[in-house]
Amino acid sequence: MSIKSIDAAETAIEGALTDAFGIKKGTIFDKLRKAGKRLPQGIEEDVTYLQDVRKRTAHPRRRGQVDVKRVEAARENSLRALGKVDVARDKARERINWLGVLVINLMMFGVVYYALLKWLGAI
Repeated sequence: MSIKSIDAAETAIEGALTDAFGIKKGTIFDKLRKAGKRLPQGIEEDVTYLQDVRKRTAHPRRRGQVDVKRVEAARENSLRALGKVDVARDKARERINWLGVLVINLMMFGVVYYALLKWLGAI
């Protein structure tokens, strides 16, 4: 397992993070932290595995202990998941959900207020 393939996988994932979320500064872990909840599941585990592989390959005798298929699978899964991310759609969905909750709360307040006025005999 060459370090170049691990570097290529990390660079590809970092580029996909930059494209998906627009985060340009920092390390790959800084970008993952800044992406936060919008990050698809499994990306952090893949990047952590790649970092573990990098530590393992630092020693010449341990270079053979790397699962090449898993490194490629981590790269492919991460790129596929990050390709499906649409930040604008997610932000719009969050706004719509917030407005929906606001409307339901206002309707509940109106019903309780009406019931209170009816009970007090004001209506």
